[in-house]
Amino acid sequence: MNPSGQGEKSLVLFEDYISDKKVVIVDQNSSARVGIARMMANLGAKGQNIKTATDYESGSKEIEITKPHIVVCDYELGNRSGLELIQTLKKQSPDYSKSLFIMVTGNSSQSAVSQAAEEDVDTFILKPYTIEVFRKCILKAAISKLYPSEYMIKIDEGKKVLLDLNPEAAKLIFEEAKKLDPKPALACFYIGQCDAMSKALVLAEVSYSQGLNFNKIHYKCLVGLFDLLMEKNMIADAYEVVKRISRYFPANPHRLAQVLRLAILTKSFEDVERYYQTFITLDARNDELVRYICAALVVCGKHYLKNNNPSRGMELFRKASVTGAGKVKILREIILALAENEMLKNAQEFLSRFPPEIQSGADYQAMEYLVNSDSQAITLTISKGRELISKGVLDPIVYQVLITKSIQGGYAEQGMELIQEGIKKWPAQAMLFEKLSPLKN
Repeated sequence: MNPSGQGEKSLVLFEDYISDKKVVIVDQNSSARVGIARMMANLGAKGQNIKTATDYESGSKEIEITKPHIVVCDYELGNRSGLELIQTLKKQSPDYSKSLFIMVTGNSSQSAVSQAAEEDVDTFILKPYTIEVFRKCILKAAISKLYPSEYMIKIDEGKKVLLDLNPEAAKLIFEEAKKLDPKPALACFYIGQCDAMSKALVLAEVSYSQGLNFNKIHYKCLVGLFDLLMEKNMIADAYEVVKRISRYFPANPHRLAQVLRLAILTKSFEDVERYYQTFITLDARNDELVRYICAALVVCGKHYLKNNNPSRGMELFRKASVTGAGKVKILREIILALAENEMLKNAQEFLSRFPPEIQSGADYQAMEYLVNSDSQAITLTISKGRELISKGVLDPIVYQVLITKSIQGGYAEQGMELIQEGIKKWPAQAMLFEKLSPLKN
């Protein structure tokens, strides 16, 4: 018999369960933290086993230190979401499958997202809540963990078989589980995993999609479908799926980098600015993500220049240069894009963003030469170009500018010699050098 319907017996079972369990409560509101801690103590938790934290960072550290069995956290933790703490708990919990993760949410959409993170979030509590509602939710979640439903027992059975790399046998178990729940999105996900492991990709896609019919934002089904579509190189479809994931679930650096890459591949330039707004709210920004966001902003800026919207292009270039904080490659790309669109006067702004310690380097000298090439006499530009090459600043841009100015200044023979030299040094750019030849014009 499932004890969840036996009130007093459930309470006794829970008191026995929680008596030695460590609890971490993460909430920005001090009165909420105190109130939840008091309720957990009234339910049987020992005071010394209850720890609290005020935000995502302190919550993550407390979980790492305490290695709790129960985490109660608010959905909103400043610029971060309590959902992100699930990964910390998974890494630190001695036995995550027996841990309780309880989400306190502020509205129905947050509740839906919490519910869609099935298997990770054990229950959610919608604010405002009463002591009785909180107590019932905690009890129900704990008893469900101690005495899982037939559906979850069957899911766990299938997972063990799947871990033994036997997808065919595991699939049969998950098919049985599917019959035990009216909305078996989780079973559909694992059936999809079995099919994917067996390389039956069409069947896997059907299974993930079926799971999403039961819950349109089911996290695991969305991620499974995204990975599958990427494997099939269905970039546009994969982008639509990852957009849904990023819309409903908290942003993280890895996922945002994926979204940015796909936005560029699918030419969804309008989306990039929205992702930039997400980027600036992230506390954790690794170098990879910074490179992705800068590159995406530059590509979008180029798109707007090409489509006669220079002011918007310049705005995105400025965001990229500030975000990149002196990254030479980004500044170089911006200056080259402006040169290509005959906007060298505008490029001066980005030349000034090179860090002082880099301004003696070849990259800066090449870009400075390019930026100033149209604002000084041709003879001076030719002289400066030859000087740079003699100093060892061997950059294709220096050669290209010098070739162009040499030909314009009546030194076609020297220009042709530089073209041959450039092709020899940079064979991959042979066509570009050949186009500079006066014989082509």
